Amino acid sequence: MKSKITKMKTTFYLLLSAFCFLHLSLKAQNDTLIINATEKTEMKQLKEELDNNVIEIKKLKKLKVSGYIQAQFEVGQEFATTRVGNPTTYDSKRDGKSSDFIRFGIRRGRIKFTWEESFGSAVFQLDITERAIALQEVYFKVSEPWLNIASLTVGVFNRPFGDEIAYSSSRRESPERTVLYQELFPGSKDLGAMVTLAAPKGTPVEGLELDAGAFCGNGIAVPDNGKIDFIGHLKYNKKWSKITVGLGASAYIGTVRNQDSLLYTVINGKWERGDSIAGNRKNARQYVGFDAQFSAKTSWGFSNIRAEVLFGKQPSTQNSFRSPNRDLMQFGNGVMFNRIRNFWGAHLYFVQDIYKTPLTVVLKYAYMNPNTKLKREEVKSITDLAYHYLGAGLLVRCTSNLRLLCFYELPFNSTKNGFETPDENVLDYTKHVKEGVFTCRLQYRF
Repeated sequence: MKSKITKMKTTFYLLLSAFCFLHLSLKAQNDTLIINATEKTEMKQLKEELDNNVIEIKKLKKLKVSGYIQAQFEVGQEFATTRVGNPTTYDSKRDGKSSDFIRFGIRRGRIKFTWEESFGSAVFQLDITERAIALQEVYFKVSEPWLNIASLTVGVFNRPFGDEIAYSSSRRESPERTVLYQELFPGSKDLGAMVTLAAPKGTPVEGLELDAGAFCGNGIAVPDNGKIDFIGHLKYNKKWSKITVGLGASAYIGTVRNQDSLLYTVINGKWERGDSIAGNRKNARQYVGFDAQFSAKTSWGFSNIRAEVLFGKQPSTQNSFRSPNRDLMQFGNGVMFNRIRNFWGAHLYFVQDIYKTPLTVVLKYAYMNPNTKLKREEVKSITDLAYHYLGAGLLVRCTSNLRLLCFYELPFNSTKNGFETPDENVLDYTKHVKEGVFTCRLQYRF
């Protein structure tokens, strides 16, 4: 009997042990399944978050931020005009008895936002200095994706005229564009739309490109009427292993609104007033330009020569040759663009790197005659006075982001003119007036 009871106990314990083992095994398997399911859920969530982050990173890559800051120190001769400071001319009360004067400031503080897609891009650029915050560019550009030969640009952007406008101020080897460009295209930007056509690569005409557009003509300013100006630039660039050659021709066909009922032209060496005309007449504004570029890599370093010639007809005011812009608008302020001037001008750059040093030598010459209908001895207004400009400078590339420019430009007014002998309060333009400016600029680009 005891033996039987003992066997039953043994069997019971064995069954109990087996049940416990089975229970624990099932529980372990269930826990494993739960853990695996949790891990899979967490992995799925991590993958989704990673995919979302990748999408956001790709979006951020489409946005590019760039810009540059130009800190500028200038020393001007007695009758010079600087680009920074206030005032920008000599002030005896502020500058003392010395005829030379010093100015300091931020010439440009540009920040540019670019959003790029496969089919085009959008740009928004501001100029931020101690003087003001001003719009520089706002435009979008779309390109056709099939042949890659055509694009459309709409907004406020560089006028497609000549070579110097498109040459960025962050890369330019002189502090400013030549005076004639500053007068004809103040601010260099305008509101409009432009089509660009480029010859296909691999064809005999590769390097040929046409920019042609319709613009409002007032620069970065609200259009004052429905007039549209045409601007076009046909250019050709050819590259070899160490030499690059470029040629271009430009045209500007437009008008400037004249609020006045009078129109003045030069007849027989004098300004003559014509018959009364209808108010708000649109006077013809026509320019033609030719440009050429040559660059070569030699044992002496990189060499670059750039030249341009411009001539045409300019509607202007009595005391200013400058085209309309946001500082000199055509409406609401009584500015009369009632004087028609025929002009011509030219400029030449020679830029030479110094062997393997970070130094570059710059030589610059420019000429501007704002009124070719007047002989030199017939000129009796500063606005009609012809000028030669000589400039020389040294460019130091400190780092890939930092560079120093030292440049001196000396204007020479035409001394053979019809100015009468001035009194003590008027400048004597029968002699060379002291208008030279030395510029020292430190630029940081990012």
